[in-house]
Amino acid sequence: MSEININYPFDCHIDHSKETLKAMLKALEDKYAIQHQFETETECKLNGSGVNGLLTIHDDSIDIHAKLGFFMMPFKSIIEKEIIDKLNEHFLS
Repeated sequence: MSEININYPFDCHIDHSKETLKAMLKALEDKYAIQHQFETETECKLNGSGVNGLLTIHDDSIDIHAKLGFFMMPFKSIIEKEIIDKLNEHFLS
């Protein structure tokens, strides 16, 4: 089993970060069928065919941890790159 572990620092208000993350998560859902559900204001479960994970929003960073099943393993680097690209697009602009 393969894992995605991303720690992404940011310096904006948590409300802005959550709205930005919702847009990114929607894009992942549309492209990879990775569904998301916020359990609390700062924790979001990620589930899909071959993907289980957790996204956590901290005061100054975002942590994304996901376990990929066998069939999603070939997409690990693609998914990681897309997540980081989307985060950069929204938080660095």
